[in-house]
Amino acid sequence: MSLLKKSRRYSVFYFLASLCLVAPLAAQTYSKEQLEELAVSYVYDQLDPATADDKQLNALSLDSRIPDRSCENAPSYTIPTEPPFNRQITVQIKCDDLNGWSQYVHVRMIELSPVIVASENLSRGEVIEAHHLSLVMKPKHFVRAQYLQDEELLIGSRSKRNIRSGYPVALNQICMVCKGDNVTIFATIRGLKIKTSGLALEDGTLGEQVKVKNAKSGKVLNARVDGVESVQVII
Repeated sequence: MSLLKKSRRYSVFYFLASLCLVAPLAAQTYSKEQLEELAVSYVYDQLDPATADDKQLNALSLDSRIPDRSCENAPSYTIPTEPPFNRQITVQIKCDDLNGWSQYVHVRMIELSPVIVASENLSRGEVIEAHHLSLVMKPKHFVRAQYLQDEELLIGSRSKRNIRSGYPVALNQICMVCKGDNVTIFATIRGLKIKTSGLALEDGTLGEQVKVKNAKSGKVLNARVDGVESVQVII
């Protein structure tokens, strides 16, 4: 190859390279949905990692009249408050290029709480087993005091009514001690613990008082349910 051809070849290369250096970067275009997602992601990153999974974040839909936004630089984000946040957080997304713009996005935060739900339909009187249950996160303001969070407490109990799949299992829907069940009675007498057997005369669930009949003495006792087919008596 001649020196002239080489010189022309290198000249073209340097010319194209110089164009790449001076040409502006292609602007990134953000739709309303993308701006909402960016705001949610930013708020999530500000949360305490230990409790972030207990939060549900949703952006309020932006006005349909807002056009798509373009920015040559990476947008910046600002929140006027610091964690812990209230139920609604306002995020300012800002572009600092020549055609700068600012967009506010409102993000709603919902506290979640674990709840045990039926993973399949349960019939009245059915003994609850592990495969009948699953743990899901529900909005905390919908969670009632009778909803349970520990699957182990329910295994072996019996449903008192039909429970539909996907619905929470509440204490008033089950009996841990059911009328006619053979139960274990734990009695405490002057600090001494005694274990015996008996018969449940009433239905009861965790913490409730039920009448039980001592199998040996025949005596009827008031006892507190402390587990599946288990009661406590303090004498």
